[in-house]
Amino acid sequence: MYINTFKYSPKDVSCQLCTEYVKKLGCTALRCPWLAERIEAGVVGYREAVMETFPRDRRLSSRLNLLIKHYPGSLWSNEQHERRMQYQCAVQGYRRRRDTNAYYAAMYLLTSNDDIYRRTANCFCKDGIEFGYAVLKNTSPHNYALFMAARDLCDKTEAVTMADLAEPEVIDPEALRLIVNATLIARYGLAAFQIRARGAEYER
Repeated sequence: MYINTFKYSPKDVSCQLCTEYVKKLGCTALRCPWLAERIEAGVVGYREAVMETFPRDRRLSSRLNLLIKHYPGSLWSNEQHERRMQYQCAVQGYRRRRDTNAYYAAMYLLTSNDDIYRRTANCFCKDGIEFGYAVLKNTSPHNYALFMAARDLCDKTEAVTMADLAEPEVIDPEALRLIVNATLIARYGLAAFQIRARGAEYER
């Protein structure tokens, strides 16, 4: 059996190698066609990743710009968040069919704080996430938003809409940050954790 362990490096994803790159003009693409590969190589900044992932929306753009401005350099809320998700991954083991990008994105949301983790710990199983086992009675609006977003990502529903994300009264700033980050994970996989505060092209 052959296992592919290839990982993109910054050299592999140099923009000068892209068919959309024109000498003297630079990149001519409206959206980067190789963003996932560049994220894996660790050269994509948070601004580019977010703006390329979310559709242009006047109502949401001001919230996203504020989110980008205060990006701490990591998708994790804190060390406890990272430990909870790593523990849950270890407990569940690896199953190729189950462990999709959407699965990890939902797990990221459901391990983001102690309360939502306790309420949803029984949801994780060998086949995926059974959201019906969650204990939501008296949960906070913050955690309810995270739960619904996790279910949206896994089940491809739209309980949390773009209009919801644009409203601070519906989605608080911390919930927005987590949902945006989870969306990056759902689209680009665990490589999204390589996203930096700024793209490598700006580093000196």
